[in-house]
Amino acid sequence: MLVDEHVLDLIPAYALGILDDADARRVSVHLDACASCRTELRAYSEVVDALPLAVTEFEPPGHLKESILRQARLSKAAEPAPQPGWWQMLKKSLSLNAPAWGMVGLALVLLLGASNLFLWQRLDRVEMSYQQMADQYLNTLRTVPLEGTEFTPDATGLLVISLDGEHGTLVVDRLPVLDETQQYQLWLTKDGERTSGGVFSVDEGGYGAKWIGSPEPLASYRSFGVTIEPAGGSPGPTGEKVLGGDL
Repeated sequence: MLVDEHVLDLIPAYALGILDDADARRVSVHLDACASCRTELRAYSEVVDALPLAVTEFEPPGHLKESILRQARLSKAAEPAPQPGWWQMLKKSLSLNAPAWGMVGLALVLLLGASNLFLWQRLDRVEMSYQQMADQYLNTLRTVPLEGTEFTPDATGLLVISLDGEHGTLVVDRLPVLDETQQYQLWLTKDGERTSGGVFSVDEGGYGAKWIGSPEPLASYRSFGVTIEPAGGSPGPTGEKVLGGDL
């Protein structure tokens, strides 16, 4: 497989561990040779690792295992010929719009987590609707939408802050591809002071992802912006602003 043949459309599912064996091997081989896709995987893994922390732990009732097995036996006996699962149908549908899969994939990671939590709550007979469960889960992860400026009206971004507020992951889409002398730089603003959140580049489709660390908890910053700077970054913003948003 050529390194240029990126596997961005498979990385969200790879991070969740739900690819079939063939696709999982394909992604694994590609990651060994592609630093860009390894960076992408780290960004999604940050979100996946946070999913188990979004719900209070509880001890399952003793009858839970037997109830699940009994329902499985009844369902298997009654079910008709197997049909394509929702994941296969969703994956096929999304593959028709691959350039936008980056942003969709991040949302999918979050929604899959909410769905799994909903299942366990049902088994424990907690009286909570799916919508309430999803809202409760998504509210535990703070997100900051970033909008494009007049210079980049089609650009979008999403900053996902970790549960402890210490760090996060930035995902951007539809940013112009820069030449090798320039990079994008994220700025974190607090009390009028701007701190660099790091530099990054985007692929040929204008898509990029970056793990973000900061001197202070990321959740303590109020505003976030992205500018075009010389490769390696600047001490302060000097170039055109392309994205911005507030917490």
